[in-house]
Amino acid sequence: MTSTTLPSHTPAERAPTATAASTAPEAARKAQKPKVPNDREGFRQAMSWLHTWAGLILGWLLFAIFLTGTLSFFKNEFNLWMRPEMHGLQPVDATDPQVAQKALDALVRKAPSVTQWIMHLPDDRDPAVNILWRGTGNGRFETLRMNPQTGEAIDTRQTMGGDFFYRFHFELRTAQKGRWAIEGRWVVGVATMLMFVALISGVITHRRIFKDFFTFRPTKGGQRAWLDAHNVTGVLVLPFYLMITFSGLMIFHTLYMPAGIATAYKGEKGVDSNAYFADLQGEKAESRPRRGATDKVEPLPAIALPPILAEARTRWDGGRIGSVQARRDAKGRAVVEVTRHEGDRLQYRPPRLLFDATTGQWLDQADATGPAVKTYGVLYGLHMARFADVSLRWALFGFGLLGSLMIATGMVLWSVKRSAKSQTQASRKGAANAADAATLKMPFGERLVAAINIATLAGLPLACGVYIASNRLIPLGTEGRADVELAWFFSTWGLALLWALASAVVRPSRVGWSVPLGAAGLVWALLPAINALTTHTHLGITLPAGEWVWASMDLAFLATGLLLGWLSWRLRPGRLPRGTTAAAKAPRAAPAAALPAAPDVSVSTSGA
Repeated sequence: MTSTTLPSHTPAERAPTATAASTAPEAARKAQKPKVPNDREGFRQAMSWLHTWAGLILGWLLFAIFLTGTLSFFKNEFNLWMRPEMHGLQPVDATDPQVAQKALDALVRKAPSVTQWIMHLPDDRDPAVNILWRGTGNGRFETLRMNPQTGEAIDTRQTMGGDFFYRFHFELRTAQKGRWAIEGRWVVGVATMLMFVALISGVITHRRIFKDFFTFRPTKGGQRAWLDAHNVTGVLVLPFYLMITFSGLMIFHTLYMPAGIATAYKGEKGVDSNAYFADLQGEKAESRPRRGATDKVEPLPAIALPPILAEARTRWDGGRIGSVQARRDAKGRAVVEVTRHEGDRLQYRPPRLLFDATTGQWLDQADATGPAVKTYGVLYGLHMARFADVSLRWALFGFGLLGSLMIATGMVLWSVKRSAKSQTQASRKGAANAADAATLKMPFGERLVAAINIATLAGLPLACGVYIASNRLIPLGTEGRADVELAWFFSTWGLALLWALASAVVRPSRVGWSVPLGAAGLVWALLPAINALTTHTHLGITLPAGEWVWASMDLAFLATGLLLGWLSWRLRPGRLPRGTTAAAKAPRAAPAAALPAAPDVSVSTSGA
């Protein structure tokens, strides 16, 4: 048995060696044979490069745009909370024509020579009557907020309220009456285009995009966890990102793409932009006035609104009225324009009825009906989401937060990958240990990116909290109070940048993340307490009364503070993951300036 077994196994044992020796030259020839280029992989690699740099160049600005745009879904609620003088307004029947007439009479008493006014009637999100008016042909509008029951003006504090988040979102507004609105819209347009490019190239780059939707491995650690977090947040509501980005570009298409208008609307004196905007809004070009800032306009006559509003509701079968406007048309005739409520349909802008201001006779209806214009209106309406009820606005708010998180994880992922590469290179050169090598040898550019990450991702929430707190802390009689609130916002953001530069560039340390996040959590959590100490609109009053618009704001502030505080605690210096020791952690310590957390991946993903 033994003699027969040994010989039979001997050739088999030697066979692999002989085979390997005989095939070695052939394997060498195959290895030396040039590889055929894979065009598909090359294209994906090119898209990966494009995706990375399109997101990095203006990624910090995109985060600020996306976050403030997300807050703008509750712009009206911010406006209400930051004007506590409006607390206590009793809801009224907006269909009562006397509500509008009382407000108009009060406006005429205040400004008898008014040449144009726009009145927004109260609804479930804003209990006051808001009037924009001006006394010159093309000057700036002034604002009045009126009590819907008495029609008298409400003396509210000077503040931009939630309109600041809204204006910063699309024109980078830095003052109540900003001077660089057009330039800001250009910058935002370029950033939005880069984000659209990053989204498209990201879809092409990710071969397993549907698998990534179900994949998140926080226990893997390092780059894998950051990449999974970026993929999950990117794929989860990808249609929303594409819609909100493309529609944002389309809203200001007249600014970014004027060539098409110049070609299609040529007039005797050049481009007839007035005719284009008339078609866009469903109006007649000959009725649109063309006035300069210094042109003299006759004051409006006395107007009886009740019969006009009653006729408008009859023609709309009881539909809600959102706003009423009085102006003079191109012929100098005083007209009243009644606009349907924006929540009655998805398409923007709503239909309007024109009446003679003197006789109350119906003149015409303005509504965009062309296919291209209706498509544009739907995109506009989707972006603004003014049709959305409370539950849908909260859903859109959540989508916006996911978009902010997608941008944030992408920015931190860039730093993580470069820092890991620097750490590896430094270790190969004989550094004492990986942690020291990463701290000392990390290039200046990577440390600068890490600092801006801290200033943007942690500093912006802090600045937003300080801006809201300033609404309660700045004395009411302060001159230029609205601009002082904005000064608090930008000063706080600037201090966060200085802190980030000190903690990431000068002396890298993970304390750079925990301190601004902790400060932001403290500010947001204290907002309900500050509100209780300075006004009578605190939770002790609003909760028992069931005033949920007011109470929900305080509760949301408190929840935001707790979340930011929890993130700061998770990112505190020296924190070790569960079940690990300092000795085990040291060899794989990540660069302190780049990462917002220790190698514990659950901490890192939260820190974005």
